Amino acid sequence: MFEYLRNWRYVLLILISVAALVLMLNVYIRTEDDSIRKIAKLAIENEARTLSFSYFQWTELYEAILKNDKEFIENVNKMIKKDNPYVVSIEFVSVNPPKDFYEITSEGDLLVFKFKITDSFAEKFIADKMVVVKIRAEDVLSKYQIKGVRIVSGTKKLSKDFVYGLKFERPLSTKEISFLLTLIVLLFSIVLLINTVQTQRLLKTEEILSKSLEAIAEMSQGLLKGILMPSYQFILEKAVEIIPGAQAGSVLVKKDEFYEFAACVGYDFSQLSKAKFRPEELAQSMDGQIKIVTKLDNFDSSKITDERLDILVKYGRILEIKAMLSIPIIVKDKILAFLNLDNFESEKAFDRFSVKIATVFANQIGVIFERIKLEEELQKQKEYLEYISLRDPLTDLPNRRALETEAERMLALADREGKQVCVIYVDLKNFKPVNDRFGHKVGDCAVSIIGHRLISVARKSDFVARVGGDEFVYLLYDCKEYLQFIERVIKEIEKPIDCEGNIITVSANFGISIYPKDAKSFGDLLLMADVAMYHAKNNGLYFYLASNLKV
Repeated sequence: MFEYLRNWRYVLLILISVAALVLMLNVYIRTEDDSIRKIAKLAIENEARTLSFSYFQWTELYEAILKNDKEFIENVNKMIKKDNPYVVSIEFVSVNPPKDFYEITSEGDLLVFKFKITDSFAEKFIADKMVVVKIRAEDVLSKYQIKGVRIVSGTKKLSKDFVYGLKFERPLSTKEISFLLTLIVLLFSIVLLINTVQTQRLLKTEEILSKSLEAIAEMSQGLLKGILMPSYQFILEKAVEIIPGAQAGSVLVKKDEFYEFAACVGYDFSQLSKAKFRPEELAQSMDGQIKIVTKLDNFDSSKITDERLDILVKYGRILEIKAMLSIPIIVKDKILAFLNLDNFESEKAFDRFSVKIATVFANQIGVIFERIKLEEELQKQKEYLEYISLRDPLTDLPNRRALETEAERMLALADREGKQVCVIYVDLKNFKPVNDRFGHKVGDCAVSIIGHRLISVARKSDFVARVGGDEFVYLLYDCKEYLQFIERVIKEIEKPIDCEGNIITVSANFGISIYPKDAKSFGDLLLMADVAMYHAKNNGLYFYLASNLKV
Protein backbone atom coordinates (compact mmCIF):
# COMPACT_ATOMS: atom_id res chain seq x y z
CA MET A 1 0.00 0.00 0.00
CA PHE A 2 2.70 2.48 1.01
CA GLU A 3 4.74 1.49 -2.02
CA TYR A 4 1.72 2.14 -4.16
CA LEU A 5 1.16 5.54 -2.55
CA ARG A 6 4.85 6.40 -2.88
CA ASN A 7 4.80 5.50 -6.59
CA TRP A 8 1.58 7.42 -7.00
CA ARG A 9 3.20 10.47 -5.47
CA TYR A 10 6.18 10.06 -7.79
CA VAL A 11 3.88 9.82 -10.79
CA LEU A 12 1.90 12.79 -9.55
CA LEU A 13 5.11 14.71 -8.96
CA ILE A 14 6.29 13.86 -12.48
CA LEU A 15 2.93 14.88 -13.91
CA ILE A 16 2.97 18.12 -11.95
CA SER A 17 6.58 18.71 -13.04
CA VAL A 18 5.74 18.03 -16.67
CA ALA A 19 2.64 20.23 -16.47
CA ALA A 20 4.63 22.97 -14.77
CA LEU A 21 7.41 22.56 -17.32
CA VAL A 22 4.95 22.82 -20.20
CA LEU A 23 3.44 25.88 -18.55
CA MET A 24 6.86 27.43 -18.00
CA LEU A 25 7.85 26.51 -21.54
CA ASN A 26 4.76 28.24 -22.89
CA VAL A 27 5.34 31.28 -20.67
CA TYR A 28 9.00 31.40 -21.65
CA ILE A 29 8.28 31.06 -25.37
CA ARG A 30 5.47 33.61 -25.24
CA THR A 31 7.72 36.01 -23.33
CA GLU A 32 10.56 35.56 -25.78
CA ASP A 33 8.17 35.84 -28.73
CA ASP A 34 6.62 39.01 -27.28
CA SER A 35 10.08 40.47 -26.70
CA ILE A 36 11.12 39.63 -30.27
CA ARG A 37 7.87 41.06 -31.62
CA LYS A 38 8.44 44.34 -29.78
CA ILE A 39 12.05 44.59 -30.92
CA ALA A 40 10.99 43.71 -34.48
CA LYS A 41 8.16 46.25 -34.39
CA LEU A 42 10.61 48.90 -33.21
CA ALA A 43 13.09 47.93 -35.94
CA ILE A 44 10.43 47.91 -38.70
CA GLU A 45 9.02 51.27 -37.55
CA ASN A 46 12.53 52.71 -37.42
CA GLU A 47 13.18 51.39 -40.95
CA ALA A 48 9.93 52.94 -42.19
CA ARG A 49 10.78 56.21 -40.44
CA THR A 50 14.29 56.15 -41.92
CA LEU A 51 13.03 55.55 -45.48
CA SER A 52 10.34 58.22 -45.09
CA PHE A 53 12.74 60.81 -43.73
CA SER A 54 15.61 59.99 -46.11
CA TYR A 55 13.65 60.01 -49.36
CA PHE A 56 9.98 60.96 -49.14
CA GLN A 57 10.16 63.97 -46.81
CA TRP A 58 12.24 65.77 -49.42
CA THR A 59 11.38 68.99 -51.24
CA GLU A 60 13.21 67.99 -54.45
CA LEU A 61 11.18 64.78 -54.83
CA TYR A 62 7.96 66.58 -53.81
CA GLU A 63 8.49 69.17 -56.58
CA ALA A 64 9.59 66.52 -59.10
CA ILE A 65 6.33 64.60 -58.63
CA LEU A 66 4.28 67.79 -58.96
CA LYS A 67 6.12 68.53 -62.23
CA ASN A 68 5.95 64.86 -63.31
CA ASP A 69 9.76 64.87 -63.68
CA LYS A 70 10.06 61.19 -64.62
CA GLU A 71 13.85 61.27 -64.94
CA PHE A 72 14.33 62.62 -61.41
CA ILE A 73 11.79 60.13 -60.00
CA GLU A 74 13.54 57.24 -61.76
CA ASN A 75 16.91 58.41 -60.39
CA VAL A 76 15.42 58.47 -56.87
CA ASN A 77 14.13 54.91 -57.39
CA LYS A 78 17.59 53.76 -58.43
CA MET A 79 19.20 55.56 -55.49
CA ILE A 80 16.78 53.92 -53.00
CA LYS A 81 17.42 50.44 -54.40
CA LYS A 82 21.16 51.03 -54.45
CA ASP A 83 21.24 52.24 -50.83
CA ASN A 84 18.71 49.60 -49.68
CA PRO A 85 19.32 46.38 -51.66
CA TYR A 86 16.55 44.55 -49.85
CA VAL A 87 13.90 46.78 -51.47
CA VAL A 88 11.83 44.59 -53.80
CA SER A 89 9.74 47.26 -55.53
CA ILE A 90 8.89 50.97 -55.46
CA GLU A 91 5.64 52.27 -56.92
CA PHE A 92 4.10 55.75 -57.03
CA VAL A 93 0.34 55.25 -56.72
CA SER A 94 -2.42 57.79 -57.43
CA VAL A 95 -4.49 57.28 -54.26
CA ASN A 96 -4.97 59.17 -51.03
CA PRO A 97 -1.83 58.89 -48.86
CA PRO A 98 -1.81 57.67 -45.24
CA LYS A 99 -2.69 60.16 -42.51
CA ASP A 100 0.75 59.87 -40.93
CA PHE A 101 4.10 59.90 -42.72
CA TYR A 102 3.85 56.16 -43.29
CA GLU A 103 1.61 53.12 -42.93
CA ILE A 104 2.86 49.54 -42.56
CA THR A 105 1.16 46.35 -43.79
CA SER A 106 2.41 43.07 -45.28
CA GLU A 107 1.99 40.69 -48.21
CA GLY A 108 3.17 37.14 -47.55
CA ASP A 109 6.80 37.49 -46.40
CA LEU A 110 7.09 41.10 -47.64
CA LEU A 111 6.63 44.28 -45.65
CA VAL A 112 4.56 46.92 -47.47
CA PHE A 113 5.35 50.54 -46.56
CA LYS A 114 2.97 53.26 -47.75
CA PHE A 115 4.55 56.72 -47.57
CA LYS A 116 3.14 60.22 -47.69
CA ILE A 117 5.16 62.54 -49.98
CA THR A 118 6.02 65.84 -48.26
CA ASP A 119 8.50 68.67 -48.51
CA SER A 120 11.59 68.66 -46.27
CA PHE A 121 9.82 70.58 -43.50
CA ALA A 122 6.69 68.38 -43.57
CA GLU A 123 4.57 71.47 -44.12
CA LYS A 124 3.10 70.39 -47.49
CA PHE A 125 2.19 67.03 -48.94
CA ILE A 126 0.79 65.60 -52.17
CA ALA A 127 -2.88 64.83 -51.52
CA ASP A 128 -3.53 62.36 -54.35
CA LYS A 129 -0.36 60.26 -54.47
CA MET A 130 1.62 58.00 -52.21
CA VAL A 131 4.65 55.72 -52.52
CA VAL A 132 4.36 51.97 -51.95
CA VAL A 133 7.66 50.26 -51.07
CA LYS A 134 7.89 46.50 -50.64
CA ILE A 135 10.86 45.00 -48.83
CA ARG A 136 11.86 41.58 -47.63
CA ALA A 137 10.91 41.32 -43.96
CA GLU A 138 13.74 38.93 -43.08
CA ASP A 139 16.31 41.37 -44.48
CA VAL A 140 15.05 44.09 -42.13
CA LEU A 141 15.27 41.69 -39.17
CA SER A 142 18.79 40.68 -40.21
CA LYS A 143 19.83 44.34 -40.48
CA TYR A 144 18.85 44.87 -36.84
CA GLN A 145 20.44 41.56 -35.76
CA ILE A 146 17.12 39.94 -34.85
CA LYS A 147 18.17 36.33 -35.29
CA GLY A 148 16.45 32.94 -35.02
CA VAL A 149 13.24 34.15 -36.68
CA ARG A 150 12.03 32.85 -40.04
CA ILE A 151 9.26 34.77 -41.79
CA VAL A 152 6.91 32.44 -43.65
CA SER A 153 4.29 33.03 -46.30
CA GLY A 154 0.92 31.31 -46.51
CA THR A 155 -0.80 29.69 -43.55
CA LYS A 156 1.47 26.96 -42.16
CA LYS A 157 0.05 25.15 -39.15
CA LEU A 158 3.06 25.82 -36.91
CA SER A 159 3.49 29.45 -37.91
CA LYS A 160 2.56 32.20 -35.46
CA ASP A 161 1.40 35.77 -35.78
CA PHE A 162 4.33 38.19 -35.82
CA VAL A 163 3.82 41.92 -36.50
CA TYR A 164 1.92 43.82 -39.18
CA GLY A 165 0.23 40.64 -40.43
CA LEU A 166 3.47 38.67 -40.89
CA LYS A 167 3.77 35.01 -39.85
CA PHE A 168 6.92 33.53 -38.31
CA GLU A 169 8.55 30.38 -37.03
CA ARG A 170 11.17 30.34 -34.28
CA PRO A 171 12.89 27.06 -33.34
CA LEU A 172 14.35 26.85 -29.85
CA SER A 173 18.05 27.57 -29.66
CA THR A 174 20.59 25.35 -27.89
CA LYS A 175 20.85 27.91 -25.15
CA GLU A 176 17.08 27.91 -24.69
CA ILE A 177 16.95 24.11 -24.50
CA SER A 178 19.71 24.07 -21.86
CA PHE A 179 17.85 26.71 -19.95
CA LEU A 180 14.64 24.63 -19.98
CA LEU A 181 16.50 21.49 -18.82
CA THR A 182 17.83 23.47 -15.91
CA LEU A 183 14.29 24.54 -15.15
CA ILE A 184 13.28 20.89 -14.69
CA VAL A 185 15.79 20.51 -11.85
CA LEU A 186 15.03 23.83 -10.21
CA LEU A 187 11.36 24.05 -11.13
CA PHE A 188 9.69 23.87 -7.68
CA SER A 189 12.06 26.36 -6.05
CA ILE A 190 12.23 29.06 -8.68
CA VAL A 191 8.91 28.96 -10.56
CA LEU A 192 7.53 32.03 -8.79
CA LEU A 193 10.85 33.84 -9.05
CA ILE A 194 11.08 33.25 -12.81
CA ASN A 195 7.56 34.49 -13.31
CA THR A 196 8.35 37.64 -11.35
CA VAL A 197 11.61 38.21 -13.23
CA GLN A 198 9.91 37.74 -16.59
CA THR A 199 7.17 40.17 -15.67
CA GLN A 200 9.70 42.77 -14.55
CA ARG A 201 11.68 42.18 -17.71
CA LEU A 202 8.65 42.81 -19.87
CA LEU A 203 7.86 46.00 -18.01
CA LYS A 204 11.45 47.16 -18.29
CA THR A 205 11.54 46.26 -22.00
CA GLU A 206 8.36 48.21 -22.65
CA GLU A 207 9.75 51.19 -20.75
CA ILE A 208 13.03 51.10 -22.69
CA LEU A 209 11.27 50.69 -26.03
CA SER A 210 8.95 53.58 -25.23
CA LYS A 211 11.85 55.85 -24.27
CA SER A 212 13.78 54.80 -27.38
CA LEU A 213 10.87 55.66 -29.66
CA GLU A 214 10.43 59.03 -27.93
CA ALA A 215 14.12 59.85 -28.31
CA ILE A 216 14.19 58.83 -31.98
CA ALA A 217 11.02 60.82 -32.67
CA GLU A 218 12.58 63.89 -31.05
CA MET A 219 15.73 63.51 -33.14
CA SER A 220 13.71 63.10 -36.34
CA GLN A 221 11.60 66.16 -35.58
CA GLY A 222 14.76 68.19 -35.10
CA LEU A 223 16.00 67.13 -38.53
CA LEU A 224 12.64 67.85 -40.14
CA LYS A 225 12.93 71.42 -38.91
CA GLY A 226 16.14 71.78 -40.88
CA ILE A 227 18.66 71.14 -38.10
CA LEU A 228 21.03 69.19 -40.32
CA MET A 229 24.15 69.26 -38.19
CA PRO A 230 24.17 66.07 -36.11
CA SER A 231 23.49 66.51 -32.39
CA TYR A 232 25.85 63.76 -31.24
CA GLN A 233 25.64 64.95 -27.65
CA PHE A 234 21.85 64.67 -27.57
CA ILE A 235 21.85 61.18 -29.12
CA LEU A 236 24.60 60.01 -26.76
CA GLU A 237 22.86 61.37 -23.66
CA LYS A 238 19.67 59.54 -24.64
CA ALA A 239 21.61 56.32 -25.31
CA VAL A 240 23.32 56.42 -21.90
CA GLU A 241 19.99 57.17 -20.23
CA ILE A 242 18.04 54.39 -21.96
CA ILE A 243 20.37 51.50 -22.87
CA PRO A 244 20.75 48.89 -20.08
CA GLY A 245 24.29 48.79 -18.67
CA ALA A 246 25.40 52.19 -20.06
CA GLN A 247 26.91 54.51 -17.43
CA ALA A 248 28.99 56.76 -19.69
CA GLY A 249 29.88 57.00 -23.35
CA SER A 250 31.40 58.80 -26.29
CA VAL A 251 31.01 59.30 -30.03
CA LEU A 252 34.06 59.06 -32.30
CA VAL A 253 33.63 60.66 -35.75
CA LYS A 254 35.97 60.28 -38.72
CA LYS A 255 37.54 63.48 -40.02
CA ASP A 256 39.98 63.02 -42.87
CA GLU A 257 42.26 60.14 -41.80
CA PHE A 258 41.55 60.33 -38.05
CA TYR A 259 38.75 59.59 -35.60
CA GLU A 260 38.00 62.37 -33.11
CA PHE A 261 35.68 62.74 -30.12
CA ALA A 262 32.47 64.52 -31.14
CA ALA A 263 30.55 64.03 -27.86
CA CYS A 264 30.92 62.38 -24.46
CA VAL A 265 28.97 61.69 -21.27
CA GLY A 266 30.80 61.11 -17.98
CA TYR A 267 34.12 62.49 -19.26
CA ASP A 268 35.89 65.83 -19.77
CA PHE A 269 35.16 66.59 -23.42
CA SER A 270 37.44 69.65 -23.52
CA GLN A 271 40.40 67.36 -22.78
CA LEU A 272 39.33 64.31 -24.79
CA SER A 273 38.76 66.46 -27.87
CA LYS A 274 42.52 67.10 -27.98
CA ALA A 275 43.17 63.45 -28.89
CA LYS A 276 42.59 61.89 -32.29
CA PHE A 277 43.32 58.37 -33.50
CA ARG A 278 44.19 56.47 -36.62
CA PRO A 279 41.93 53.50 -37.46
CA GLU A 280 44.58 50.96 -36.42
CA GLU A 281 44.79 52.58 -32.97
CA LEU A 282 41.14 51.90 -32.13
CA ALA A 283 40.15 49.02 -29.85
CA GLN A 284 36.90 48.80 -31.81
CA SER A 285 38.79 47.66 -34.94
CA MET A 286 37.52 48.35 -38.47
CA ASP A 287 35.69 45.12 -39.36
CA GLY A 288 32.27 46.80 -38.99
CA GLN A 289 31.14 44.43 -36.22
CA ILE A 290 29.44 45.37 -32.95
CA LYS A 291 31.86 44.63 -30.11
CA ILE A 292 31.92 44.45 -26.34
CA VAL A 293 35.48 45.39 -25.41
CA THR A 294 36.97 44.52 -22.02
CA LYS A 295 40.42 45.37 -20.63
CA LEU A 296 40.44 48.53 -22.69
CA ASP A 297 43.45 49.91 -20.80
CA ASN A 298 45.66 47.00 -21.94
CA PHE A 299 44.83 47.63 -25.60
CA ASP A 300 45.33 51.41 -25.44
CA SER A 301 48.64 51.18 -23.58
CA SER A 302 49.98 48.76 -26.23
CA LYS A 303 48.89 50.92 -29.19
CA ILE A 304 49.28 54.47 -27.86
CA THR A 305 52.52 55.56 -26.21
CA ASP A 306 52.45 59.35 -26.50
CA GLU A 307 50.62 62.07 -24.52
CA ARG A 308 47.26 60.79 -25.77
CA LEU A 309 47.54 57.85 -23.37
CA ASP A 310 47.79 60.26 -20.45
CA ILE A 311 44.64 62.00 -21.69
CA LEU A 312 42.78 58.68 -21.96
CA VAL A 313 43.86 57.58 -18.47
CA LYS A 314 43.21 60.89 -16.72
CA TYR A 315 40.15 62.15 -18.59
CA GLY A 316 38.87 59.05 -20.43
CA ARG A 317 38.96 56.82 -17.29
CA ILE A 318 40.15 53.79 -19.28
CA LEU A 319 41.56 52.17 -16.11
CA GLU A 320 38.04 52.18 -14.63
CA ILE A 321 36.08 50.89 -17.65
CA LYS A 322 35.05 47.24 -17.24
CA ALA A 323 33.17 46.91 -20.53
CA MET A 324 32.69 49.09 -23.61
CA LEU A 325 29.86 48.40 -26.05
CA SER A 326 31.01 49.84 -29.38
CA ILE A 327 28.72 50.04 -32.39
CA PRO A 328 30.07 51.23 -35.77
CA ILE A 329 27.98 53.71 -37.74
CA ILE A 330 28.21 52.59 -41.36
CA VAL A 331 27.05 54.62 -44.36
CA LYS A 332 27.53 53.13 -47.85
CA ASP A 333 30.01 50.53 -46.57
CA LYS A 334 32.18 53.11 -44.80
CA ILE A 335 32.59 53.43 -41.02
CA LEU A 336 31.99 57.12 -40.38
CA ALA A 337 31.72 56.99 -36.59
CA PHE A 338 31.50 54.81 -33.47
CA LEU A 339 28.89 54.98 -30.71
CA ASN A 340 30.67 53.82 -27.54
CA LEU A 341 28.86 53.00 -24.26
CA ASP A 342 30.84 52.26 -21.10
CA ASN A 343 30.22 50.42 -17.82
CA PHE A 344 32.46 50.74 -14.75
CA GLU A 345 31.09 47.80 -12.74
CA SER A 346 31.00 44.57 -14.75
CA GLU A 347 32.49 43.01 -17.87
CA LYS A 348 29.05 41.47 -18.49
CA ALA A 349 27.08 44.68 -18.17
CA PHE A 350 25.77 44.57 -21.76
CA ASP A 351 23.43 41.84 -23.03
CA ARG A 352 21.71 41.16 -26.36
CA PHE A 353 18.92 43.58 -25.58
CA SER A 354 21.46 46.34 -24.88
CA VAL A 355 23.08 45.62 -28.25
CA LYS A 356 19.77 45.76 -30.12
CA ILE A 357 18.66 49.07 -28.60
CA ALA A 358 22.13 50.58 -29.10
CA THR A 359 21.97 49.46 -32.75
CA VAL A 360 18.76 51.45 -33.19
CA PHE A 361 20.52 54.59 -31.89
CA ALA A 362 23.53 53.98 -34.11
CA ASN A 363 21.23 53.55 -37.12
CA GLN A 364 19.64 56.90 -36.30
CA ILE A 365 23.06 58.56 -36.36
CA GLY A 366 23.61 56.83 -39.71
CA VAL A 367 20.38 58.38 -41.01
CA ILE A 368 21.71 61.79 -40.01
CA PHE A 369 24.95 61.13 -41.88
CA GLU A 370 23.05 59.98 -44.97
CA ARG A 371 20.83 63.05 -44.94
CA ILE A 372 23.81 65.39 -44.57
CA LYS A 373 25.67 63.58 -47.35
CA LEU A 374 22.64 63.82 -49.63
CA GLU A 375 22.24 67.53 -48.91
CA GLU A 376 25.96 68.12 -49.54
CA GLU A 377 25.81 66.27 -52.87
CA LEU A 378 22.76 68.25 -53.94
CA GLN A 379 24.46 71.50 -52.92
CA LYS A 380 27.58 70.57 -54.91
CA GLN A 381 25.46 69.76 -57.95
CA LYS A 382 23.61 73.04 -57.58
CA GLU A 383 26.86 75.00 -57.25
CA TYR A 384 28.32 73.19 -60.27
CA LEU A 385 25.27 73.92 -62.41
CA GLU A 386 25.37 77.56 -61.33
CA TYR A 387 29.09 77.67 -62.15
CA ILE A 388 28.80 76.20 -65.65
CA SER A 389 25.80 78.42 -66.39
CA LEU A 390 28.09 81.41 -65.90
CA ARG A 391 31.21 80.07 -67.68
CA ASP A 392 32.33 79.81 -71.27
CA PRO A 393 33.04 76.09 -71.88
CA LEU A 394 36.04 76.65 -74.18
CA THR A 395 38.09 79.19 -72.19
CA ASP A 396 36.47 78.73 -68.74
CA LEU A 397 36.13 82.51 -68.68
CA PRO A 398 32.88 84.08 -67.44
CA ASN A 399 30.22 84.32 -70.15
CA ARG A 400 27.93 87.21 -71.12
CA ARG A 401 25.43 86.43 -68.36
CA ALA A 402 28.19 86.55 -65.73
CA LEU A 403 29.53 89.74 -67.33
CA GLU A 404 26.18 91.49 -66.96
CA THR A 405 25.85 90.45 -63.32
CA GLU A 406 29.38 91.61 -62.46
CA ALA A 407 28.90 94.87 -64.38
CA GLU A 408 25.80 95.76 -62.35
CA ARG A 409 27.70 95.07 -59.13
CA MET A 410 30.77 97.05 -60.25
CA LEU A 411 28.77 100.07 -61.46
CA ALA A 412 26.81 100.18 -58.20
CA LEU A 413 30.09 100.11 -56.23
CA ALA A 414 31.54 102.83 -58.44
CA ASP A 415 28.50 105.02 -57.72
CA ARG A 416 29.00 104.63 -53.96
CA GLU A 417 32.74 105.27 -54.08
CA GLY A 418 32.77 107.88 -56.85
CA LYS A 419 35.01 105.80 -59.12
CA GLN A 420 35.16 105.13 -62.86
CA VAL A 421 34.67 101.81 -64.67
CA CYS A 422 36.19 101.12 -68.09
CA VAL A 423 34.45 98.76 -70.49
CA ILE A 424 36.96 97.47 -73.06
CA TYR A 425 35.62 95.52 -76.03
CA VAL A 426 38.31 93.21 -77.52
CA ASP A 427 38.00 91.67 -81.00
CA LEU A 428 40.77 89.44 -82.38
CA LYS A 429 42.10 90.76 -85.68
CA ASN A 430 42.58 88.51 -88.70
CA PHE A 431 41.35 85.48 -86.76
CA LYS A 432 39.00 84.09 -89.44
CA PRO A 433 41.93 83.03 -91.67
CA VAL A 434 43.23 80.92 -88.76
CA ASN A 435 40.05 78.82 -88.79
CA ASP A 436 39.99 78.69 -92.58
CA ARG A 437 43.62 77.59 -92.86
CA PHE A 438 44.14 75.34 -89.83
CA GLY A 439 40.60 74.29 -88.95
CA HIS A 440 38.33 75.03 -86.01
CA LYS A 441 40.17 72.69 -83.64
CA VAL A 442 43.33 74.78 -83.92
CA GLY A 443 41.20 77.94 -83.79
CA ASP A 444 39.60 76.79 -80.52
CA CYS A 445 43.06 76.05 -79.13
CA ALA A 446 44.19 79.58 -79.99
CA VAL A 447 41.09 81.16 -78.42
CA SER A 448 41.66 79.15 -75.25
CA ILE A 449 45.30 80.26 -74.99
CA ILE A 450 44.38 83.90 -75.62
CA GLY A 451 41.71 83.63 -72.90
CA HIS A 452 44.37 82.59 -70.38
CA ARG A 453 46.63 85.43 -71.54
CA LEU A 454 43.84 87.97 -71.02
CA ILE A 455 43.43 86.74 -67.45
CA SER A 456 47.18 86.92 -66.78
CA VAL A 457 47.39 90.70 -67.34
CA ALA A 458 44.27 91.59 -65.32
CA ARG A 459 44.30 92.87 -61.74
CA LYS A 460 42.33 91.15 -58.97
CA SER A 461 39.74 93.92 -59.20
CA ASP A 462 39.38 93.53 -63.00
CA PHE A 463 36.99 91.19 -64.81
CA VAL A 464 37.24 89.58 -68.24
CA ALA A 465 34.59 87.56 -70.10
CA ARG A 466 34.19 85.89 -73.47
CA VAL A 467 31.10 87.25 -75.27
CA GLY A 468 31.51 85.76 -78.76
CA GLY A 469 33.64 83.55 -80.97
CA ASP A 470 36.73 85.80 -80.91
CA GLU A 471 35.34 88.66 -78.81
CA PHE A 472 36.10 89.46 -75.16
CA VAL A 473 35.16 92.24 -72.73
CA TYR A 474 37.16 93.72 -69.85
CA LEU A 475 35.69 95.58 -66.88
CA LEU A 476 38.36 97.74 -65.20
CA TYR A 477 37.45 99.22 -61.83
CA ASP A 478 38.85 102.68 -60.97
CA CYS A 479 40.54 102.76 -64.37
CA LYS A 480 43.15 105.49 -64.67
CA GLU A 481 45.86 103.94 -66.84
CA TYR A 482 43.69 102.00 -69.25
CA LEU A 483 45.84 102.89 -72.26
CA GLN A 484 48.91 101.37 -70.63
CA PHE A 485 46.75 98.36 -69.75
CA ILE A 486 45.74 97.93 -73.40
CA GLU A 487 49.41 98.10 -74.44
CA ARG A 488 50.17 95.18 -72.06
CA VAL A 489 47.22 93.22 -73.44
CA ILE A 490 48.38 93.80 -77.03
CA LYS A 491 51.86 92.49 -76.19
CA GLU A 492 50.37 89.33 -74.66
CA ILE A 493 47.97 88.70 -77.54
CA GLU A 494 50.61 89.21 -80.24
CA LYS A 495 53.00 86.65 -78.76
CA PRO A 496 53.25 83.62 -81.10
CA ILE A 497 50.79 80.82 -80.31
CA ASP A 498 51.74 77.15 -80.70
CA CYS A 499 48.72 74.91 -81.32
CA GLU A 500 49.59 71.32 -82.25
CA GLY A 501 52.79 72.47 -83.92
CA ASN A 502 51.10 75.29 -85.82
CA ILE A 503 52.58 78.71 -85.02
CA ILE A 504 49.88 81.38 -85.12
CA THR A 505 50.16 85.14 -84.66
CA VAL A 506 47.11 87.34 -84.13
CA SER A 507 46.40 90.83 -82.86
CA ALA A 508 43.31 92.66 -81.67
CA ASN A 509 41.24 95.87 -81.87
CA PHE A 510 39.90 97.58 -78.77
CA GLY A 511 36.93 99.84 -78.12
CA ILE A 512 36.80 101.76 -74.81
CA SER A 513 33.83 103.33 -73.02
CA ILE A 514 34.01 104.86 -69.53
CA TYR A 515 31.37 104.96 -66.79
CA PRO A 516 29.79 107.34 -65.94
CA LYS A 517 31.23 109.75 -68.52
CA ASP A 518 30.08 107.93 -71.68
CA ALA A 519 26.87 106.26 -70.48
CA LYS A 520 24.88 105.46 -67.33
CA SER A 521 23.86 101.86 -68.08
CA PHE A 522 25.98 98.85 -68.84
CA GLY A 523 24.01 98.05 -71.98
CA ASP A 524 24.83 101.47 -73.43
CA LEU A 525 28.47 101.25 -72.31
CA LEU A 526 28.89 97.87 -74.02
CA LEU A 527 27.26 99.12 -77.22
CA MET A 528 29.47 102.22 -77.33
CA ALA A 529 32.62 100.16 -76.68
CA ASP A 530 31.57 97.81 -79.49
CA VAL A 531 31.04 100.71 -81.90
CA ALA A 532 34.40 102.21 -80.89
CA MET A 533 36.10 98.85 -81.48
CA TYR A 534 34.68 98.66 -85.03
CA HIS A 535 35.84 102.22 -85.65
CA ALA A 536 39.36 101.18 -84.64
CA LYS A 537 39.16 98.05 -86.85
CA ASN A 538 37.91 99.97 -89.88
CA ASN A 539 40.52 102.70 -89.52
CA GLY A 540 43.57 100.52 -88.89
CA LEU A 541 43.88 101.52 -85.24
CA TYR A 542 44.60 99.36 -82.19
CA PHE A 543 41.99 101.12 -80.07
CA TYR A 544 39.47 103.93 -80.06
CA LEU A 545 37.64 105.84 -77.31
CA ALA A 546 33.85 105.92 -77.35
CA SER A 547 33.96 109.50 -76.11
CA ASN A 548 35.61 110.51 -79.39
CA LEU A 549 32.68 109.11 -81.35
CA LYS A 550 30.58 112.03 -80.13
CA VAL A 551 32.89 114.60 -81.72
